[in-house]
Amino acid sequence: QRFWKVVATFDAAQQAQLLRFVTSCQRPPPLGFEALNPKFCLQRVGVSNDDEKLPMAATCFNTLKLPTYSSSAVMKKKLIMSISSGAGFEMS
Repeated sequence: QRFWKVVATFDAAQQAQLLRFVTSCQRPPPLGFEALNPKFCLQRVGVSNDDEKLPMAATCFNTLKLPTYSSSAVMKKKLIMSISSGAGFEMS
């Protein structure tokens, strides 16, 4: 629930970066997210402090591995850090 509230505050470019980070796709599926296969999945990752881990993605499974941050502000900061880092791989 907190995740979706944070995503709602993202601008269109950040939402596109998040989509690419999690799915490796630049655009939403033509038939909508209901058609995404496998389905988008949010996996909680327990942390003892906010600096322990950044969000990670398993693009093959459309899964966002999201640490259990202490606040929405921390979650937003860490998500933006991850999605804008440019880390990952490119297919040619």
